[in-house]
Amino acid sequence: MTKKKASPGLFREAPQKPKSPFEKTAAAAKLILESEASARAEQTAKLKAARLARDTSSSDQEE
Repeated sequence: MTKKKASPGLFREAPQKPKSPFEKTAAAAKLILESEASARAEQTAKLKAARLARDTSSSDQEE
């Protein structure tokens, strides 16, 4: 009989090849950059909200 290979199902991930040192480093760098970008986006949104609140309160006091 022939031996059948287990094919990855529709919702299963295909087995990955062993990663090279470069791929490991690139994945780690990508993870770091993504986390820094999300932190930067959160900080930007926080500062924008504070700036808008400051501007609306200062315009209300001028009137």
